[in-house]
Amino acid sequence: MPAEKAEAIVVVDPVSTGAVLSYQIFTKRRLHVVCVWSDVVPEELKSFVAKGMAIDFVGRVQHVTGKLADTVTAVRSLGVSVREVIVGCETGVLLGDELSEALQLRTNGVAKSSLRRNKFLQQEAVRAGKLNACGQQLAETAADVEDFLKSSTLFSTPFKAVVKPVEGAGSDGVSICSSPDEVRAAFKTLEGTKNVLGLTNYAVLLQEYLQGVEYVVDTVSRNGVHKCVAIWRYDKREFNGAPFVYFGMQLLPADAEPHLREMVDYTFGVLDVLGIEHGCCHTEIKQETRGPVLIEVNCRVHGGEGTWAPMAEACLGYSAVSALLDAYLDPAAFSALPRLPLTFKAHAMEAKLRSAVEGTLTRIDEEAMAAIRALPSYRAEFVPLAVGKPVFKTIDAVSASGNINLVNDDLQTLHDDYEKLHEIVQKGIFFVDGTAPSA
Repeated sequence: MPAEKAEAIVVVDPVSTGAVLSYQIFTKRRLHVVCVWSDVVPEELKSFVAKGMAIDFVGRVQHVTGKLADTVTAVRSLGVSVREVIVGCETGVLLGDELSEALQLRTNGVAKSSLRRNKFLQQEAVRAGKLNACGQQLAETAADVEDFLKSSTLFSTPFKAVVKPVEGAGSDGVSICSSPDEVRAAFKTLEGTKNVLGLTNYAVLLQEYLQGVEYVVDTVSRNGVHKCVAIWRYDKREFNGAPFVYFGMQLLPADAEPHLREMVDYTFGVLDVLGIEHGCCHTEIKQETRGPVLIEVNCRVHGGEGTWAPMAEACLGYSAVSALLDAYLDPAAFSALPRLPLTFKAHAMEAKLRSAVEGTLTRIDEEAMAAIRALPSYRAEFVPLAVGKPVFKTIDAVSASGNINLVNDDLQTLHDDYEKLHEIVQKGIFFVDGTAPSA
């Protein structure tokens, strides 16, 4: 009899948290991993793998646009039994649907794929599903922008509007505009450019500005059963002239605020509209006076190189990463997960490091970093900067200078340490070209 083939998992675009997924599949689940690169992932993003997360793939396949059959053949020729297809990064969402369906594996299918990447179509589908949605218009020309600006019911007083790529990630290319002229200028800036994922902004999304507090609801689904595995509340403040710089986020129990259970139910409804039956979603929501309103759903695991996962593990005993692997590989473990994150063993916040200076990094203030590491809640850090390399002014999530994980049994101590950390960062910890930073 022929030898039984070894089992393997395909990870499409295994970068950022996708690299963490691949590492855990290989080291903890003891399965081989096939790397499939999508046709839209830029070359420079392929090396976006945190230190210590690299693995030996059993095979690497480069997908070519319009050549799905060739990609399927290449995967099948690797001599392994492919058990599942999992998306590792935003760039891999569409190919993940196509490949999982073509391989006749667990899949969300391609019928609603466009809703999972195109943020305009996504909002319109949610609106058609009778759920709260954001007022918006897709702009391909300057005339489209003028039509949007005539929609006076969308704008708050004083005027605010959002301009962003229709397919993007993080806060890349997102502008909060305070006047019609700023909307026009932001459209011109994005028109025909490439975003952080290397994708051309063929159209620009114009939206009403949502006023409320921003949250993330991380979910994992199997066979149409959704589990909320984390709720994060964002802390965004003005910095370097940018209005919504990430200062950090806090992991919340579902009963921490009165509206969170409603927000989770709303999110599950959004997932149903988008045809999500399997996999991870990272859903951004604002809590408005009319209830929760979708910003966007990212149909893959929470990004940021997975540095948040150990915090979730410390607080809950699981994370979106482990829950996603359970959903695909251990149905009993997935069934045992609670529907909502309620029982916390500790509390956690992620604090973003930020820079007020830009140039070639000459020094990091080690006394300041030592003071951060001495905080009772300090657990870990991710600081990808190096002397002699560029540092950028922090204006969005992409230009953040790193992050610090804070975990504590005592919630007040955690909050105190978070504020102390930002007081240290505000004084400036990065030096460029021999000059001291200033906030």
